[in-house]
Amino acid sequence: MSQFSARCLIFHPAGLIFGWMSQFSAGCLIFPGLIFGWMSQFSAGCLIFRPAGLIFGWMSHFFSSWFNFRLDVSIFGWMSHFSLSWFNFRLDVSIFGWMSHFSPSWFNFRLDVSIFDWMSHFSPSWFNFRLDVSIFGWMSHFSPSWFNFRPDVSFFVQLV
Repeated sequence: MSQFSARCLIFHPAGLIFGWMSQFSAGCLIFPGLIFGWMSQFSAGCLIFRPAGLIFGWMSHFFSSWFNFRLDVSIFGWMSHFSLSWFNFRLDVSIFGWMSHFSPSWFNFRLDVSIFDWMSHFSPSWFNFRLDVSIFGWMSHFSPSWFNFRPDVSFFVQLV
């Protein structure tokens, strides 16, 4: 997976090899690793260390620098996010390729629709429309409000 942001001038290649993922961002100096369902992410630029554990659909994220704990629970396509530092609750519901995100703290509603590898994001609070197209492991993001184009290439494994 490669990501390029013209606005942030960040390019980071990421590779997933047998459950191991390496990600490097020249702008933020980020290197995460995924080993047998355990993921740790360290950002020297932001001073963030995020350990994440994935056990039967359960994932927890901890941000020591932001004092943020986000609990991700996935049960039959249902996922819940809670951020103590931001007082943000984000509900992710995935029903037959349909996903909806709601953040009361940001007053942001993001609708994610996935139909035959096609996904569309709309955020009325940010006036941002992001189109995600996934064709045979290829995904492209375009945000006209941020003037950002991010191509994501994933082979054999689709990372969202």
